[in-house]
Amino acid sequence: MEGRILATIFLFMIILVASPSPSSCARLNGFPTTYTLRDDGAIGYYGDQVAAATSNSFHDNEYGDVFATPNTFKEYYRPLANRQTDDDLQAFPDPWRSLAKSEFNVMNYGAVGNGQVDDTQAFLKAWGDVCGSTQGIPTLIIPKGNTFLLNSVEFKGPCKAASVNFQLSGNIVAPNNMNAWKDKDQWVQFDDVQGLIINGGGQIDGQGQVWWKVCDTTNCQRPTALHISKCDGLRLSNITHINSARNHISITDCNGVQISDILIRAPDESPNTDGIDISASTNINIHNSFIGTGDDCIAIISGSSHINITDVMCGPGHGISVGSLGKQGSYSTVEDVQVRNCTFNGTQNGARIKTWQGGSGYARNISFEDIIIQAAKNPIIIDQKYTDNLSTGTGTGTGTLLDQENAVQVSDVTFRNIRGSVAGDTAITLDCDDKIGCKNIVMDRIDLTSSVPGKKVSAHCKNVKGLSTLLSPSVSCL
Repeated sequence: MEGRILATIFLFMIILVASPSPSSCARLNGFPTTYTLRDDGAIGYYGDQVAAATSNSFHDNEYGDVFATPNTFKEYYRPLANRQTDDDLQAFPDPWRSLAKSEFNVMNYGAVGNGQVDDTQAFLKAWGDVCGSTQGIPTLIIPKGNTFLLNSVEFKGPCKAASVNFQLSGNIVAPNNMNAWKDKDQWVQFDDVQGLIINGGGQIDGQGQVWWKVCDTTNCQRPTALHISKCDGLRLSNITHINSARNHISITDCNGVQISDILIRAPDESPNTDGIDISASTNINIHNSFIGTGDDCIAIISGSSHINITDVMCGPGHGISVGSLGKQGSYSTVEDVQVRNCTFNGTQNGARIKTWQGGSGYARNISFEDIIIQAAKNPIIIDQKYTDNLSTGTGTGTGTLLDQENAVQVSDVTFRNIRGSVAGDTAITLDCDDKIGCKNIVMDRIDLTSSVPGKKVSAHCKNVKGLSTLLSPSVSCL
């Protein structure tokens, strides 16, 4: 009996020695002994780092691909050697395999992509699956090489994943017939999508030409091309956006937004085609972009604060503007705005603050620094008596509303290290309200000369308190 027991024990020991360990099983099957799954959702986290290392200007078309496409991204972010392969994943249950299955191509949902057939419903079907997915960063793929005709469409959240990627590698176009529009106020909308990523190197074409002819002199209803609201943590990069009927991009009620490597284009004569409008939003960063339109390159509207704009080329257009604020007697606020290292080339205006008489509120803690002016007509403007063309009928964009008791308070504004050439007669205009005035306006190291050799430029100043140093042309009331 004792011999049998010893033999059994001996046999059991042999089995233990001969059996592969868990780690050796993992190696045999290509799996790591620790959790080193490469989650392609990490691309959204690493994207900004990759962009910083690989994108030096808005010309770099690689940024969106690196940010959104694993096959390109792996050139910069190299996963561990024992990363699972697709074949390995087949050995695991569906929840494990789905880690690699978070892309949703609109072509698989019936999109045609010939620019003629309306693909709106296919996009919405794909969005439904994207927004309902919980794996990694669910990605809606709009493939390169295709043009997709979309009517008014809303991509609505909240979505289940913490972040969602709208990878626009192809092109989307709006209807070119005004009667075909279902919603004449917005075209492409994103609402309540947290952690939204829009990138991919593609193009958005608003086909605004059919609207501009009708709406040039009348305030007719027309759609904003890309309207994004309640999308905290938005990342918008590497997109070309052209010819919107009205505003190209509108950011509303968002917090923590990064916008970079954007190209926005519309003709100088296209009416009200703002590049980027920001309203009721906080902690917005815009950098390394080119914007040339028929209106403000960037407009910062009421309820916005902590806005940083750097390395933006603006032109043509009406400059980078705070406002307008206080229209129709409204209470409006903007504060903590920094505009740095920007260039205004052939613009109507440059660094501008515009508020309506009769309004209330404030525009404060605003700075324009390290600015290059290239043949801009009005490089520096504070206009506390702003009216638009339709109100005055003058076509100048300025005017006076008489007998107004209130005005939006403009204070703590700095213009520093601004230099270049002026296409008009007046380099600096500080036109503030008779009753309220503008306070603590600082002008430091300003050097603006006429683009016409030998011609002098002037400065206009009214109801302003502050100080100036090294200023050319000089401002009499500072």
